[in-house]
This record gives sequence, structure tokens and C-alpha cells, in this order.
Amino acid sequence: MLRDTILVTGHKSPDTDSICSAISYANLKNQMGFGAQPICAGQANKETSFALKYFGFEHPEIVTSFAVTVEDVLETIPAVDAKASLQEVLAWRKQYEMNRIPVVENGTIYVGTITAQRLIDALEGAMGGNANVTAGEICTKTSCQVISKETKLRDFKANSHIGGYPVVDNGTYLGIIRSNVEAPKQKTKVVLVDHNEKVQIIDDIEEAELIENIDHHRIGGLVTDNPIFIHYETVGCTCTILANLYWQYGQEIPKNIAGLMLSAIISDTVLFRSPTCTEKDKETAKKLATIAGVNLEEYGMELLKAGSDVSDYSDEKIVRTDLKEFEANGKIISIGQIQVMDTTDILGRKACLLKAMETLRSTNNYSASYLMITNILTEATNLIFVGDANDVVAAAFNAQPVDNEVYLEHTLSRKKQVVPPIVGAMKG
Repeated sequence: MLRDTILVTGHKSPDTDSICSAISYANLKNQMGFGAQPICAGQANKETSFALKYFGFEHPEIVTSFAVTVEDVLETIPAVDAKASLQEVLAWRKQYEMNRIPVVENGTIYVGTITAQRLIDALEGAMGGNANVTAGEICTKTSCQVISKETKLRDFKANSHIGGYPVVDNGTYLGIIRSNVEAPKQKTKVVLVDHNEKVQIIDDIEEAELIENIDHHRIGGLVTDNPIFIHYETVGCTCTILANLYWQYGQEIPKNIAGLMLSAIISDTVLFRSPTCTEKDKETAKKLATIAGVNLEEYGMELLKAGSDVSDYSDEKIVRTDLKEFEANGKIISIGQIQVMDTTDILGRKACLLKAMETLRSTNNYSASYLMITNILTEATNLIFVGDANDVVAAAFNAQPVDNEVYLEHTLSRKKQVVPPIVGAMKG
């Protein structure tokens, strides 16, 4: 993750629009002269992976926290070689003014640390005739805590009582972090696409600087320290907004980027079947298909088919697929969605799925967890749930649930057809 560039990211449990939006908007920023890097909060699903491979993209870097880490502030001070003489160790200490001296073998392999007192004792011994002692012979691994590069800076500072620590990654020495180190004054700049709710944002966003938000969902209580650029539209897909920003700014859309944005629109609108789909989505998709050089209908079915095969998914993976958190009336719920072309097999696993959902719910302290099992051909959803949800579901959909399940005809969209009634019922 490059902290000196703009990071563009979608939501946790990323879907196709989330990842494709991050890549597409980062590309637009780069074309306009702003250094930007797409990142994502987790591994791409099958549908997204199909789109990435089809149009020749690597998976974006996965980032799960914006917290400043030891790696961001360490000093790349060379360590002392294990074969170094005591005089060389003393020279190192004078040059870097540190009481803990890291020792390595073969240039980078960390073997231990020499304390100032240990060095003094060794020098006194050398004056007594033991002059051939080396750094490796007097270092110890137990004299100083070793810090991982992934350690959050705030956690390190909270437990730090020593002048400096060696930073080690899988046995490889990387440098030194001083106990009085401070976080960089310049925060990493972040753009959020395809989400805005706090519970969906990558962790520790408060340690970064949010500068933009582009989305097509409800506004979920986003709070910022400074004014930011916000672009929300009532369309079916974030990439619909982004494609039109390319044209608005007079920027050419590369063929492969057009393919990614088209994939996102197809995914979010379920090939224009979803009630969230607008004429703007359809017209934008047609233009993008032309640029990408694909047949819209044929490619669309290929993409949806690629994402609908969950036969090799574990129960835990299914319930976490395309999972989003929502907050209402002081409670947090999760709503996942799995889209398939035949629900028979997955509904046959219902008992196991409910068990996995209960584990998910209790682990994350959700008041309830829901899973939409959506048939994209019949355009209907079996909604299953655990937790404090039975009365909410009954009120939300005017239907009495049976065995933690309700069948919803003509229901494809979580955003428009499931979240609003559930949140409304929770609020009473």
C-alpha cells in the first residue's frame, strides 16, 4: 500500500461493483494527473475474478486497515554483522546513538540484539585479553522485544519503554523503530466508492484523510473532519456514475476499463433485471460494451453464470459472500446475498447455513443476520435469518416467516427491496 498516493477502495466483503469501481476511478484519477492506487478490503468473489481475468487485470492489493503501522515509520538503519568486531559495534552505537544494537547474519537475517551494558562488559573483557569477541557472540534474542512491521503504531507506542526496537519480518531484519516516533503528519488520502456507511468502511479510517465519496446507496451517517467531494446518484451501479465522469471530464475510457465498468453494471443490475436499474444504467452499459468490444447479452450471461456456481463454497463462505453491515435504531445487522441460477442445492444446506449464520452473528454481536438466496432467473429470493429478526421480517414484508425463512417474489435488490423495509421495521 502506497501511503503517498490516493487510495481508492470499495466496501468490506467486496463485490464486482466495489472492486471494479476502485480500479476504474483510480485509473481516471491517474489519467487526470493524480497519483492513485486501487485497493480492496478482501478477496474477490468468482464473478469479480472472472471479470478481472477476462479484461486482463491483476487482483488489487488487499487492505484491511488504514492504521499507521510500524512499517510506515521505521528507519532503515543497517544492522551490525554477527562477525563484526567490538570496535565496529561501538562505532555503530556512536553513529546511531542507540542503546540497542541489532545483529544480523548474511546481511539481513536477524539473530539478536546487543544492549549497551552487554557491550561495555564485552569491551572490558577485551581489555583483559579477550579481544577477538564478535557481535554474534555477545548478542541475545531475549534482550529486546522484536516488532513486526504490521504492528499498529498506536499499539506499539502504548507498550513502549525502550529507546529503539528492531523490526523483523519472517526473520528478516528491516530496520529500527524508535520509541518516541510519531505518526506522519500527512495522512493517507482515501476515496470511498460504492459505500458510505461506517460499518462497511475499511477499519481505522480515522487515521486516514477521506477526500471523496462516490456512491449510489442510502446515506448511512458518514462523518468527516473536513469538507469532501461527494457524488451520489440514484442509479443501479457506481460504475454508471464513473463512466459518465470520464465523459464529463473529457477522458477516454480504455477498452479494458470499459469492460470492468460494464461488468459492474451487469452485476449490480443483474443484467438490467433489478428494480434498481435505470435508463442511465442501460444506456451507459451499451456504450461501454461497444468500447469493450463485447456482446452485452452474451458477456452478461457469462459473467452471471461464473458467479452463480457456489457448489465448492463452504457454509461459512456462503454466509459471508457479499456481506454488508447496516445500523438502525442502535443495532447492527448483517445482510448477505448469494445469487444463483438454481436455489435447490443451496436451500438443501439451509440448516448448516443457519448454524454458520448464528456463529457469524454472535461473533460480531449483530442483533440479526440475514442471507438473501436469490434466483436470478426466476427473480425471487429466499430470505433466511437468525437472531432477533422474526417480528422484523413479518412487519417488513407482511408475511409470516416459517422456520427462519420467508419467500419474496420479484425480489433481486438488497439495496432497494430488502434493506429499506427491514430498517424501517427496526425503527418501528
